[in-house]
Order: sequence, then C-alpha cells, then structure tokens
Amino acid sequence: MAKKETFLSKIRGDSSISLNEEEMLRRELLDLKMSLASGQLKEIHKIKEIRKSIAQLKTVQREAIKEGNND
Repeated sequence: MAKKETFLSKIRGDSSISLNEEEMLRRELLDLKMSLASGQLKEIHKIKEIRKSIAQLKTVQREAIKEGNND
C-alpha cells in the first residue's frame, strides 16, 4: 500500500515554497472565515485543517532557522 504524501512531508522536502504557501493558506483561511460569518460555509472542519497546516508550516520554518543557527 502506497503511503500518501502529507502536507508536512511536502513542505519539509521543498523549503522554497514556504513563504508563498503561507500567504496562500492565510488567504484561504480568511475566505473560509468570511463564508462562516455570512452563514454560507457548510464544511466548518476546513478552518481547523487550514489552521493546522499554517502551524505545521511555521514549525518547519522555525526548525530551518534553528538548524541554520547551529552550524
């Protein structure tokens, strides 16, 4: 059975996408929150998923900074 590539493994593999990815995730989160406020959002769980992805992205960024300081 093939293992599905997760968001976390994807961003750890390619560090160049992190800034663009964070901006895109934040915009998507804002859109979801606006839809929620207007009562149009049916898939509320997506807000939690996006927030988790942003946190994972920031964790990977912090790890990269920490590794750079240890050299």
